[in-house]
Amino acid sequence: MRASTPLRTTRLGRPRAVVAAASLAALTALSGCGGQAAAETTVGETLEEIEALAKEEGKVHLIAYPENWANYGESFRQFTAKYDVDVEVSSPNASSAEELQAVRNLRGQSTQPDVLDIGYSFTTPAKQDDLLDHYVPSVADEIPEDLIDPEGYWVGAYYGVLSIGVNGDEVDVPTSFADLKDEQYKGKITIGDPREGASVLATVFAAALANGGSLDDIQPGIDFFAELAEEGYLVDTTSNAAALETGEAAVTFDWNYNYTGIEDQLDAAGVNLEVVVPEDGVFGNYYAQPVTVDSPQPNAGRLWIEWLLSDEGANIYAGAGAVPARYQAMVEAGTLTPEAEAALPPADILEQIEFPSLEQGEAATEAVVSNWGPQVAGA
Repeated sequence: MRASTPLRTTRLGRPRAVVAAASLAALTALSGCGGQAAAETTVGETLEEIEALAKEEGKVHLIAYPENWANYGESFRQFTAKYDVDVEVSSPNASSAEELQAVRNLRGQSTQPDVLDIGYSFTTPAKQDDLLDHYVPSVADEIPEDLIDPEGYWVGAYYGVLSIGVNGDEVDVPTSFADLKDEQYKGKITIGDPREGASVLATVFAAALANGGSLDDIQPGIDFFAELAEEGYLVDTTSNAAALETGEAAVTFDWNYNYTGIEDQLDAAGVNLEVVVPEDGVFGNYYAQPVTVDSPQPNAGRLWIEWLLSDEGANIYAGAGAVPARYQAMVEAGTLTPEAEAALPPADILEQIEFPSLEQGEAATEAVVSNWGPQVAGA
């Protein structure tokens, strides 16, 4: 996980329902280890009921929500302060694929996560495997249709722009993918595995756009990194922050908002972090936040999604450089703070973003799964 700009305000053509029809009935929440069923749990039919029931549940259990990703740490603190509902996070650095596996493994147990944060290309597998529950947030009519599932299974609360993060004291700051073929970058570029994470898949998509590909053709991006691998430009590292801090690599790729999250760490380590959007490969995409099926805390999960989409949650996203789903509606209403708006990518960058459709994402994933190993990873 289209139109030429993600900032359009096309509406879904449905009322501002808080809960989709399938979620109005009482759900069976499973708590306790070993899948022991607990008493029937009611899901609120209004936002007020959801909030009250969430406070009774007392916590929301998340997975793959790092504190320094899109400033989630601040969201955790403010959510708990406002609603008196604790936030628990397991496996904060898990990949989207690992999130889905966690739901499969833990379904029916008290340790099952209530809400996920998955790359757009993982939404279809999650639906196909019956891992998600319906929930239509109260602000659904302010969310562009590209960022919400028409069947009510997920919403994308934010999106980012693929960027290049560089140690400016080690190499020249590239402004394009083409620049990276300069010999000064040999042995200094790191990229993860696009078969496992959405941000790395986005990097390959951006490289494809820069090399004659399109949202329908990611192969040029695979070819680009295959060439870099063959000529000794790529190195393996554990994380972008560690790579830049230790000098394992000088060039990294990630969403723009994730570099905001490691600025302080790198500044303390004396790393001159420079972040640019490649001019020849502007690519942006969203992460989806679905409630899981048989969620142990179904009301707290829904309240968490409402928080992320609220003015408060959206301004926290924007302050870290993540574009809130309700960006256009908030600009029109004057609820996006000047400080938050200043932290976002420039408007001319945002206007260039085209989101891939789910079908394009699935085709790209298939190509990467088939070709990344033999062409780039050597296995």
